[in-house]
Amino acid sequence: MEDEWTLAKVVSPDGTKEYVDADKQKNLNLVKDYVNKTCRITLIDGRIVSGLLICFDYQGNVLVNNASEESTKTSSSGSETKETRSLGMIMVKPQHLVKFEVEKCQDPPCLF
Repeated sequence: MEDEWTLAKVVSPDGTKEYVDADKQKNLNLVKDYVNKTCRITLIDGRIVSGLLICFDYQGNVLVNNASEESTKTSSSGSETKETRSLGMIMVKPQHLVKFEVEKCQDPPCLF
């Protein structure tokens, strides 16, 4: 096998497995830069989930580690409060995903 950092194991829906050169696959190149970066996902119900991007699968599911959820609650008096709770590792299906963002700079100090 070639250098494992340039190979990606692809598992098709029918279960067949193959190794492809990640450097020659446009979509894999776009995604592999985001792996192990902090991401923020906006869900269709308005909640925001943030954590460390682990992977995508062929169906578009997103796996996030150390996830935390932010939600806004409105009380009967009309005041809004933000609540945060820890979720651990989660998978987000593409039909629940509205917006996906990846943190631009993670190494302190961030100058850009």
